[in-house]
Amino acid sequence: MVSSPDDPTVREIGKFNEIILDYSIPGNYLVEFFTWMLYIPSSIAKWKRVAEEQQKKYSAMFEAMFRDVEDRIVCF
Repeated sequence: MVSSPDDPTVREIGKFNEIILDYSIPGNYLVEFFTWMLYIPSSIAKWKRVAEEQQKKYSAMFEAMFRDVEDRIVCF
């Protein structure tokens, strides 16, 4: 349960929102114009590595939140 705006969960969701807003601005990333860049290996494309790491981190965070709620519902 969230008790204050300084809760770590609230801060992480805020960071996630900032990242999503940055990614959603059209033209922010060259890969939108040069789609062949999608085939560059992650080992040499830092932008791709960062995006993959963020995807793993935030997927795990939201899945854990979902599981927590699911567990509390099942207990009723």
